[in-house]
Amino acid sequence: MCPTAEQFPYENSQSGNPQLVPCELCHGKFAVERLEKHSKICKKLQNSKRKVFDSFKHRAKGTELETYIHKKKVKPPIVLRKNNWRQKHEDFIRSIKQAREVQQVITQGGKVVNLPQPPANPNPDYVPCPHCGRRFAPRPAQRHIPKCQHIRSHPPPPPRR
Repeated sequence: MCPTAEQFPYENSQSGNPQLVPCELCHGKFAVERLEKHSKICKKLQNSKRKVFDSFKHRAKGTELETYIHKKKVKPPIVLRKNNWRQKHEDFIRSIKQAREVQQVITQGGKVVNLPQPPANPNPDYVPCPHCGRRFAPRPAQRHIPKCQHIRSHPPPPPRR
């Protein structure tokens, strides 16, 4: 049985194509007669937030596994570190030049001991310990510093350059 014009009143009888009008909220195209009903529903959906469905929780509900489901843990905020790529790049180039100088001295038959000592560039990301003067990455520093302040037999800190 073929559909009649009464079943699809929104179709344009001349071209056989429906006259579609875009929705202001979702920009979907709908027939003129259906647009009013759609816009009511679309407004409700735009204002509501839907929770993410967790299938694991629903499967575990009512079983022994439910006791092992962890509650939401608050994650500590991510701290963005200062990007010091330029300094790292310059240190890298400096170390390559130093290695070339060493290689030249070796090929010419000289002694490597006669070369000047390269300057020490500590990593700027490292945190110095106020008690022993050593430098640590941020996480190990958090562990080390509280322990280090209670140590009584500290060796003398390394000489500063």
